[in-house]
Amino acid sequence: MKRKSPKKDNDDNGSYFAAAGRTRKKKRKKIMIIVIPIIIAVAAGVTAAALLYKPTPVQAIDGVECHGSESLDYHHHAHLSVFVNGQEQHVPAGIGILPAPYSCLYWLHTHADDGIIHIEAPQAMTFTLGQFIDIWKQTKSDSQSFFSTISGMPVKVYVAERNNGQPQEFNGNPRDIELKSQEQIVLAYGSSQPATIPSYDFKGLT
Repeated sequence: MKRKSPKKDNDDNGSYFAAAGRTRKKKRKKIMIIVIPIIIAVAAGVTAAALLYKPTPVQAIDGVECHGSESLDYHHHAHLSVFVNGQEQHVPAGIGILPAPYSCLYWLHTHADDGIIHIEAPQAMTFTLGQFIDIWKQTKSDSQSFFSTISGMPVKVYVAERNNGQPQEFNGNPRDIELKSQEQIVLAYGSSQPATIPSYDFKGLT
């Protein structure tokens, strides 16, 4: 007796798997229809938030403002040396530069501990050493011990108004010294003076 062919069962199985495949495709299509708009909406929201984000506003110090980027329309450099009882002290890096959430730079600031004061403003303006000192005090909390140390100490001031010039003694209030291009300022606190009053070479900086 001849055995019957299982062709019909194979056809049924093929139809089942084909139908299952179509069902899976439909499910994936439905998921994509739901997911893709969500992804687009989230991306749009993130983009809008980035465009609308504004850093926390910062109050000006002595009329000197803090902006989110460097203002290079008026861009000059001065140099400050500080001595306490004859020993040179580093002028800290990061004076006038605030991290997040403020993320801004005051028009008077330092990038390194080399004593260079960056004068960067949206237009020509007059700035003084007193303004820079106040910005230093208010933006570098780790310098409070330094200012406590020099409080009440006598101070001698030396100024040179040209590159690599020899600073000469200044008679007057040091806070009133105008910060100018390639100006060198030396503050010598205490009863002992430095052995030599240094000059500074700006090496092309103006």
